[in-house]
Order: sequence, then C-alpha cells, then structure tokens
Amino acid sequence: MSQPRFIHLDSAGGWDALLAQVPSAAGVGQFLVEGGKSLLIGRASNLKRWAASHLGATPSAKGARPRTDLRPLARGLRLARSTSAFHQLWLFERLMATQLALSKRRDLKPPAYLHLDPGERFPRLSVRSSPANDSQLFGPFRDNQGALRVAAAVAKRFRLRPCDLGFEPHPELPLGLRCIHAQVASCAAPCLMRVSEAEYRARAEQAAELLANPDCREEEWGSLLPPWVGAPEARGLVVEPVGSRLEVYPILGGAVLDSEIRGLVASELGECLGRTVWALPKDAGDDRPWLQPWLRARKRSGLFLPLAEGAGPAADADRVLSALSGAPVVPATE
Repeated sequence: MSQPRFIHLDSAGGWDALLAQVPSAAGVGQFLVEGGKSLLIGRASNLKRWAASHLGATPSAKGARPRTDLRPLARGLRLARSTSAFHQLWLFERLMATQLALSKRRDLKPPAYLHLDPGERFPRLSVRSSPANDSQLFGPFRDNQGALRVAAAVAKRFRLRPCDLGFEPHPELPLGLRCIHAQVASCAAPCLMRVSEAEYRARAEQAAELLANPDCREEEWGSLLPPWVGAPEARGLVVEPVGSRLEVYPILGGAVLDSEIRGLVASELGECLGRTVWALPKDAGDDRPWLQPWLRARKRSGLFLPLAEGAGPAADADRVLSALSGAPVVPATE
C-alpha cells in the first residue's frame, strides 16, 4: 500500500460523464468548488451512489424532502477507493487534516492523559489534556473522567499520594496528621515518613510500569486499562483482514506511520515487521483523537495489538496471527 492517492474528476464534460467514471466501490469523496476549495467530504460504501445522491441524480421518495443538488456549486470531485473499514477511516482523516485543523473538529473529542514522573521527589498522578511531547504521560483515555477513575485506582493500588501539596517529611507534620488518606492508610504517607523517599519512588515506578506496559497488567485491569493505553512512545499495530490478505498499519506514539503501511499475506508478516522503520517523521501529527473512537467501537473488523520492546518481529507476528485466529495471546514479556 502507499500514501493516500486521490483522483480528480472535472465537471467540465458534464456531470453524467463524471458519474460514469466514479466506481461503485467503498471509499472517500470530496466535492470541490471553484479554485479547488472543499465543498463536502464524505465516506461512502458506494462512491457512485454517494456522488449521485448529492448531484440530484437519484429520485426523491414521494412526499420526501428533495435530494441535495450540488451541481450549481461544485466544479469537480476527488475520490479514493478504500479496501477496508480502517483504510477508509485513514483516507478520510488524512484528507480532513489538509482541510481543517484538529482543534476545529467538532466531531472529535481530544483524549486525556495521566502524568506520573517517578523521578520526582514525591511523585503523584495528575490528569493532562495534551501530550505536549511529555515522556511521562500515559494514555490515551476517552476523557478526563476516565483518566481520573484510572488515577484513583492506580493510586489506591500503590498507595500514591493524591494531594498536590508541597512538604518536608516529618513524623509529626500537622499537614499529614489532618489527612484522611494518611489516617485510613490509603496513602503511603511519605509526608509522615511512614515510608522512605526511595521506597515511595519505587512504588511510583511500579505504577508507571503498569500504565506503560499492557503486557504486565493483571486481568482485573482490563476494563480500566485497555491495551492501547501505554507510554507516549508505545508501538502498536492495526491489522485489517481483507480476504486472504492483511493490511498492516504500524502506530508509534499515537501516530500512524503512513510510509510503513503494507498489504501482505500472513506468511510475510514477520519479514514485514522486521523491515518496518519505527521512527516518526518530522511532520507526524497526533492520530489519537480519531483512533480513540475506532479502538472503542464494539463492532470493528480490525485488530489492535500493542508491541512490547525487544520481543522481535517473529514473536510479534505470532502474537498477531494468534489474535486473528482467536487463540489466547501470549504476553510479549513471557
């Protein structure tokens, strides 16, 4: 597979002639006005039917609202065929990115992230709304509330402090004695020196490992921490079965690596992963806002699988094929 390739059809020869060139296949289409500016972008299961419906070429049902007719405004049509549901989504988002800034998209909600830096003196979990190239952020989560629920569960598991106060540890610190979390022992209370600073940071390191690495999580965390929640530099694969072939979309740090997308047969997967260049291009964007709805969709044909560091292409390929066949997936850390 290659970069998105859209073909341009001009209306100069008439709309009937243009519609004759539109394939009856799934894909993404864009009507253009004078000067090549965008008029309408859409995803369609049948591009010919979609285009015809916006050009007044299909009759309206009796008593129904007249069909949309863009012929007075439109001057051309760009389109690209898609081979799978994820491929269509990817084409649509790559086209939308050239037309509208992500911050202006009302159909997408920015995800939330958790910040935890084990290198701090007394680390704590906090919710952030933007990755901002921070290596100590974990996510993505659907929204702030989802991130807060995970923060509360992780803090309880490792007894991390929920407060944002500064302090110098002392066994009789008034601030700590008035804290309900210290009284009920839901916090390790480093402020009261109930644990050493080194021990407290070790707890934070364990919490960071839980958030960063899906393969180290116990089954009970599955509902709170789905497999796509990880460290900012996490690697993963979206795999779409298309007949006897597979479409492979490598993801690094929340961005789809467009130049590394491949279509192949299952036996070529290990070799393909071995050749994959895991590096973000300079112009890489953040695909997590549109990946989130796809990942959380109850009905989707594709598979997402996180890749652990050091597992190797052959092991990664085996895990993907096992997941596609419905067999239990062996954690990459085992």
